[in-house]
Amino acid sequence: MTLASRLPSVHVSNATYGVAEYISLPILMLCSAPFLLHHLGVEQYAIWLLASAAVTGGMLLSAGFGDAAVKYISGCRGRSDEAGVERIIRTLFAINLTLGTAVATLLWLFTPLLVAHLPHVSADLRVSYQRALSIGCVLLLVKVVESVFLCTQRAYERFDIAARFTVVTRIFVIGSAVVIAAVGRGTVTIMLVTLLVSLVSLGAQMVVVRRGLALRSLMPSWDRAAIRDLFGFGCFSWLQGIVGLLTGQADRFLVGYLLGTHAVTYYSISVQVASPIHGIASAGLQILFPYIAARLGVLSITAMRQKFATAFTANLAVVAILAAPIIFGSHLILRLWLGEDFAAHAASTLTVTACAFALVGLNVTGFYVLMAMGRMKLIALTSLAGAIAMLGAITILAPRYGIAGAAAGRLVFGLIILSIYGPLKNSLRTTHSGLGEAAMMSGAL
Repeated sequence: MTLASRLPSVHVSNATYGVAEYISLPILMLCSAPFLLHHLGVEQYAIWLLASAAVTGGMLLSAGFGDAAVKYISGCRGRSDEAGVERIIRTLFAINLTLGTAVATLLWLFTPLLVAHLPHVSADLRVSYQRALSIGCVLLLVKVVESVFLCTQRAYERFDIAARFTVVTRIFVIGSAVVIAAVGRGTVTIMLVTLLVSLVSLGAQMVVVRRGLALRSLMPSWDRAAIRDLFGFGCFSWLQGIVGLLTGQADRFLVGYLLGTHAVTYYSISVQVASPIHGIASAGLQILFPYIAARLGVLSITAMRQKFATAFTANLAVVAILAAPIIFGSHLILRLWLGEDFAAHAASTLTVTACAFALVGLNVTGFYVLMAMGRMKLIALTSLAGAIAMLGAITILAPRYGIAGAAAGRLVFGLIILSIYGPLKNSLRTTHSGLGEAAMMSGAL
């Protein structure tokens, strides 16, 4: 079988594992939410969500060089440069360990401040939140180090191994949370067990990577050339990590600060239900990036437009299929799933949130095509502007309109990032040679 004949099956396999890895968390969270809400209570559940959001946000700040690592590890692998692979892995380990320690330390120092500014929270819940965040600081560092080995597996096109580790860890964590809640324990115990499971997963991944690649050492080290490569390519993907922090984690803290912990639960579950509208579209269309990038200097303008039109049609269909039931059936979904009281509080919020994620989901085709054209700076800066505008809108709208107002703030983000289609349209009007020259120039930069 030739390489050309194998490529489609590889793309399908990688896309399938990407989607499976993505959907595993929302499915597990959505399935466990009724049980956990009943046994933990709304406030304890909100504390768990906030502590988890702090860990995830810290990871986005600390592990923003994963895309760069995948690029350079793959390059070394293609040249059979085993020493280069080890050098990149160990340097990324050192970078992530340093940044992770710094972010975890800052989070630990600011934990009392975060706890003190949560309104409508009892003294006992404040203590639980502070302890959960303290455990989360250690968990953050473990997760940041773990990302080094997940990136390595993806660079070797072993998306199956990376996905299996991630999915199995999530199953153990959510399953443990259900058991812990059933026996009457709270958020602090859940965070402790999560830390233990994550440590076991990290150890197993280190063994798999070291044995599979026959590395001499996994000790972190600083290599000047590797640092230059990782930072040169990774600065804008790190900026995208900041955007992810603002749009996926900071909004929950802002809602908690403005409206209290009950609001965090209603808002967060609405986001969890609606986020797959964008996430599944993105995971399924991720193969568009390498496909266009590999053929940018070969495809004619007509062919480029046809590929874009086909991809956008698929993008639109996926978003419509996923968004329509949530937008028009939000009250029914929440009533059947979490009861009439929860639906009465959150149905309108879920409808608005689903509309917002539908807008973001429509951005997927443009995002990958512009990445293939080397326009990462445009993407990162537009996304950052949208995230800042979103938080500003939440700050203005949430005190006046409650959690529905907070959800409406997400509409601002979706509308702003759709503006990338303007520059993309102009790019698709250029000459064929212009596209090829733009790709080469962006690669050089």
